[in-house]
Amino acid sequence: MKRRQLDYVVLLLIIGLLFFGSWRLANRFYTNQLISQQEQTLEENGRVLSTQLDLNNLTDEKNQQTIDQFSQETEERITLLDADAKIIYDTFDHSLHDSRSNRPEIKSAIDGNSVGSAVRYSVTLKENLLYTAQPINQQNQMVGIIRIAKPTAVFEEQTQNFRRSIFFVFLLFYLVIYSIIFYLIYQRNRPIQAVLPVLKRMVEQPDKSNYVMQNSSQWQELYLTINELGEQINQTYAAYTSTEEQFTTLFHELMIGVFMIDTEGKIVMMNPTMEEMLQVAGAENHFYWDVFKDNKMIQLIQQTLVEKKQIYEEITLQEPSQLSLEVRMRYLENLVNGDQIMATVYDLTHVRNLEKIQRDFVGNVSHELKTPVTSLIGFTETLLDGAKEDPELTTQFLEIIEKDAKRLQHLITDIIELSKDSTHLSDQWQTIDLDLFLQQQVDLYNHLLKQKNISVSIDKKGPALFQTQLTFFQPIVKNLLENAIQYSSQDSQIIISYDNANDPLILKIQDQGVGISQADQERIFERFYRVDKDRSRHSGGTGLGLAIVKEYSEILGGTVNIDSHPQLGSTFIVTLPKH
Repeated sequence: MKRRQLDYVVLLLIIGLLFFGSWRLANRFYTNQLISQQEQTLEENGRVLSTQLDLNNLTDEKNQQTIDQFSQETEERITLLDADAKIIYDTFDHSLHDSRSNRPEIKSAIDGNSVGSAVRYSVTLKENLLYTAQPINQQNQMVGIIRIAKPTAVFEEQTQNFRRSIFFVFLLFYLVIYSIIFYLIYQRNRPIQAVLPVLKRMVEQPDKSNYVMQNSSQWQELYLTINELGEQINQTYAAYTSTEEQFTTLFHELMIGVFMIDTEGKIVMMNPTMEEMLQVAGAENHFYWDVFKDNKMIQLIQQTLVEKKQIYEEITLQEPSQLSLEVRMRYLENLVNGDQIMATVYDLTHVRNLEKIQRDFVGNVSHELKTPVTSLIGFTETLLDGAKEDPELTTQFLEIIEKDAKRLQHLITDIIELSKDSTHLSDQWQTIDLDLFLQQQVDLYNHLLKQKNISVSIDKKGPALFQTQLTFFQPIVKNLLENAIQYSSQDSQIIISYDNANDPLILKIQDQGVGISQADQERIFERFYRVDKDRSRHSGGTGLGLAIVKEYSEILGGTVNIDSHPQLGSTFIVTLPKH
């Protein structure tokens, strides 16, 4: 807008200068013409006057009278000078008799010109005068000079009307020219004035539709093209915004760490997963050596910057936490914002832990299976080698074989139980009577309870009815009861209690056994972990019972905890939400 206004101002200045210059030129030309005419008139008067003078005696009074009379008739100042340019007589000031040889008109006459002229300010008359001087010749010899002067004010009045007329004529002429040029510039700028605001809105608001609402047969094609361009920009921006939102959502929801670094070492982007791995926030626009604390990660970044190729390596992050990471770095060239490094980081910590658990599990299973299998093979080979001939020894060996076979069966049953996929198990909810159910579970172990003279009591609070999935609830009670019987001392008591008055259900099984130390309590729910390994194997334990209790409690949406002290017994507390 300012540029277009400047165009009009510059045009006005140019037209104004042309108008002023042409008016001054015309005025000067007219003035010069008028002065030339006045010079011719004064020259003619001087020629006429010189014919009336007595050239033999220029100082004669008759010449003075003639000059005075001529001056009165023409209203002109006349000065008679001798050949040396000394004043003989002046009609305005009779006392003047000094030389005027320094005057330009006099010099011109002395130099042999037919007439000399000049316009200047007269100190004597106190006004501007037009002077003409012409030589008086007698027999081809200059005997004197006649100078005639006339005030310029006399003929300048004639120029005022002409100047005024010229001024208005030129003013009207240049106004017409300015109007025509102004209209042409306006016509040239008209499409710009219509299109430019729309283009600015397209840049500032690309998400909105912007159109040129103008009708012009001359510029219609331009307006249609701008409207089509605006529609395409709107659609492109909408697609870009949608893609950017999708990318941002994907970038932030990725379960793998992603970050980008420019060649100066500044982090351009980093998703929340990567920030969580590094336990930092707001890493963008920071140098990578200020964000990454692990030397191995810094070395990989530096290596990628130098070699400019893809690098893959699995590292163990030392700081800020122990993580197993698979790092892939790629050097990206010729991007809009310059070359960058893009890195994808996979957290393999959980995978590596699962692999370790799997190895430990296989090793523990192999170890647990080895003992009963070795026992079975050994006693069987002994019987086959002739021990079967001794009935008493045979009976003893068969009892041992039976015990190890049952232990093996129990171990396999627990392994199968743990290996079940909970998503494929029955998910039907059933309402059970807790009193009846708990008593039935106790009755299953009457023979063991009688062997150790253990009494069992059931305490209750709230209603007995409880809705649950027996597929998971029954193994919880079974394994906790077996664990209590196994570790209870002779002639002790087991207390089973539940509180079903509120949500959640709280089930407790308390024994008076050996108890568990605080260090062992942190690992008691791990698979194959035993507090007393020798005693557990002797009693037939598999080391999987409490692992089953923990896993099934979590499947039912609950938790299991332990309150125990060495030699004071243990209390297992199962908390299950109601459905």
